[in-house]
Amino acid sequence: MSAANKALVQRYYTEAMGDLAGLEQVVGPTFVDHHFPPGLPVGPAGVRQFFTAILGSVFSEMQIEVDFLLAEGNKVDCHFALLAKHTGEFAGILPKGNAIRCPAISTFRIEGGKLVEAWEIFDSGSLFQQMRA
Repeated sequence: MSAANKALVQRYYTEAMGDLAGLEQVVGPTFVDHHFPPGLPVGPAGVRQFFTAILGSVFSEMQIEVDFLLAEGNKVDCHFALLAKHTGEFAGILPKGNAIRCPAISTFRIEGGKLVEAWEIFDSGSLFQQMRA
């Protein structure tokens, strides 16, 4: 079970950094990511909106670099970094084309072979510092 759950999280990030076409196979219809801004729809639609309209409007050349995954029961922790170029305004910071590396940890809950809930913490201080540099 642990290996399958880790593979599911890996696939989530592959889909998120790709064309998002296979999200329905990875994310449940009621999926909620508690770090997404308020007002996004649940399920695959919210994930698509977050990665295209929100992250995609601020960053280009996005990649996820997974450092390691920890699995226990129906939860997986993913320690990773977002690698990207800052190309859109964010929190009042105008883009300078800076390369950024933003470390983060996401915890996913899995039911029925799909992601149903997530939480994330990221190094916002480092992110803002890199964007302003």
